Amino acid sequence: MGTYKKNILFLGEAILNSYAQVFFSRNKTFALLLLLVSFFDIWAGVAGLISLVAANVIAFIMGFSPFYIKDGTYGFNSLLVGLGIGLYFQPGIEIALLVILSSVLTLFIGLFLQGVLTKYALPFLSVPFLLGLWMIMMANSDLSTLGISERGIYEANEFYDIGGQSLVNLYHSIQNWELHASVSIFLKSLGAIFFQSNWLAGLLILLGLLFYSRIAFTLAIFGFYVAYFFYGLIGANINELSYTYIGFNFILTSIALGGFYIIPSFYSYLWIVLLLPIVVLITLSSMQWFAPYRLSIYALPFNVVTLLFLYILKLRYKPNANLQEVSVQHNSPEKNLYFFRNNALRIASIGLPDFQLPFIGEWTVTQAHDGEYTHKDEWRHAWDFAIVDDEDKQYKKQGNLVDDYYCYNKMILCPADGEVVNILDGVSDNEIGEVNLDQNWGNSLVIHHHSGIYSQLSHFREDSFKVKKGDLVKKGDILGTCGNSGRSPFPHIHFQFQTTPYIGSSTLELALPHYMERIEKQVVLKSYAKPAKSAKLLRGEAHPLLVQSLGFQAGQKFSFEVLAGSDQRKVFEQNKWDFEVKSDTLANTYLYCSSTHSRAYFSLEANVLQFHNYLGNRRSLLYYLYLSCYKVYLGFYPNLNVEAELPPNLIYGARNLFVQDFIAPFYIYLRSEYQMNYLNKTDGISSEKIELESKVICSYPNKKEYLKTEISVESGASLRIKIHKKGKILEIRCGNMQAY
Repeated sequence: MGTYKKNILFLGEAILNSYAQVFFSRNKTFALLLLLVSFFDIWAGVAGLISLVAANVIAFIMGFSPFYIKDGTYGFNSLLVGLGIGLYFQPGIEIALLVILSSVLTLFIGLFLQGVLTKYALPFLSVPFLLGLWMIMMANSDLSTLGISERGIYEANEFYDIGGQSLVNLYHSIQNWELHASVSIFLKSLGAIFFQSNWLAGLLILLGLLFYSRIAFTLAIFGFYVAYFFYGLIGANINELSYTYIGFNFILTSIALGGFYIIPSFYSYLWIVLLLPIVVLITLSSMQWFAPYRLSIYALPFNVVTLLFLYILKLRYKPNANLQEVSVQHNSPEKNLYFFRNNALRIASIGLPDFQLPFIGEWTVTQAHDGEYTHKDEWRHAWDFAIVDDEDKQYKKQGNLVDDYYCYNKMILCPADGEVVNILDGVSDNEIGEVNLDQNWGNSLVIHHHSGIYSQLSHFREDSFKVKKGDLVKKGDILGTCGNSGRSPFPHIHFQFQTTPYIGSSTLELALPHYMERIEKQVVLKSYAKPAKSAKLLRGEAHPLLVQSLGFQAGQKFSFEVLAGSDQRKVFEQNKWDFEVKSDTLANTYLYCSSTHSRAYFSLEANVLQFHNYLGNRRSLLYYLYLSCYKVYLGFYPNLNVEAELPPNLIYGARNLFVQDFIAPFYIYLRSEYQMNYLNKTDGISSEKIELESKVICSYPNKKEYLKTEISVESGASLRIKIHKKGKILEIRCGNMQAY
């Protein structure tokens, strides 16, 4: 494709996204509908489009971020300014020049605000539009050659221009309907967002909202009526909403804080009930402030309350789990919610060290968080580990000597990369049953990891340390051996996280990213959890075969071939698929399918491959690879079981999701469970083979198997996958998964 054509397509996408961005969306169908609505007033629509194109072209020529140009961030404020100027003034050459200049001014204001607010992780919303249009309106009295438009006063005339006498007749017939006044005000308020003062524009926007997002649709109605009833409660003049059309402030605030910047939930809706009265008060007061200047407040209340609330949330000492900010924006309240539900624990751990258990083999938690002995108050978030036998005894023989204890003198490993910043040695082991309260922590060390996190391990054997203060250590390095020093009646190892480099500091509550727990005869992979007392834990080791086959690395390229005899023609239109491992500007890694331009985002932590999101065509082989290997531990343990929940929007169709979306903030009934079982490992003289099986099970309308996959990995990084779905069998193979 030529450069010229690419630039045209780029500009076209930027234009559509700019329209959709007004409602925090990137839905192209919704954008086309909004584009149509903006042309209900022809000259306003033309002015808006000219302003939008000018802003995007200038931003592109000046070399600003293509990402922000393409997604509409740099264009939507100029679009709104152009619409306002086009509606307020009579069309002419002078107006076209004014629109372009105003567009550039608005763009520059947006760029400036982005530079300022990005430091606080805040959006600039429509503040550039407010400042840009206010400047033009305040200069209006000096713009003597520009004629003031009277459009927007006579609705019937405007409907005639749009659709002739038939539309005027329809308008008059609807005017005779016995609708509540609030419905008319609501629809006109929606239309006013695009400077259209009639109910038809609002009705089309409402239908577009319903198509784009059921949560945004309900929030628009919910937020407006919360504010509407508050108007009546305080005795404010409700009638002013019928001619000022400022009700869109309530609509936009509700969508922004109820489901776009905040994860939609019962609590986000509750906060809308609390915040909308504040929007009303700011609306009433700001109208008085701006009246002497003959300026409309436009979207000022929405911007003030939204920015104020988002900034306040960032000052919280400990964020409330019931009110979560959106950390990864998907431009849809539903997608934000479904993604968060499946990734909340991982997101909370982003930036933290990749901790693993500090031992080899199977150990048991003898005291967990809030333990009954010493893990209390400031030191409540810690674990004690020891080795027990099948009879739950920690020792052999009589248990009278430290050497009788299974964990005594066993190696203790570094839990994550870091630097040894404190170490205490020289404390002798206690006799069994005795404790040393004078040297409470015994032989201990503290490791400084990144992100300001420290880990402390205590009760080492005297003179067993293999490291010294100042040493840089790697995850898995031997630190020393388990002892019985300090306040330790029996040999064990104490493990805690903290925020200071001192031995005995207050503990910090953190979960372990991934570890394995033996439950009777089965081994279960646990993720982002805190082991409980008596849990039998294993620190897993990666297996080279699985690492070579599924340990995807940036830059890696590989191809899958659909084997003859499978039902590939019933599922796919091609029998060879090329994939590449890439990373975006935020260092998120993903598998990229070149033929469908689909992406499957994933992470590799503590030997666990975990997919997080899929964007693209569900008829791509990448989609089936995403489902088959949604979560894989890259080591082998017989009967190991891996479980996870898949987001409903990536399993169920639009018809099922339509109803689910309405109640998703309160209840999810469309569930899909992922299971992977580790079946067999064959060790041959010249080759090895590992066999796994995964399933995706849907819960609605009744529990059934959605997908079953047999995975076989052999020496030479050969990967073979057999997929069973709805009676069809698809078998694929990759001869060499290693990078080339």
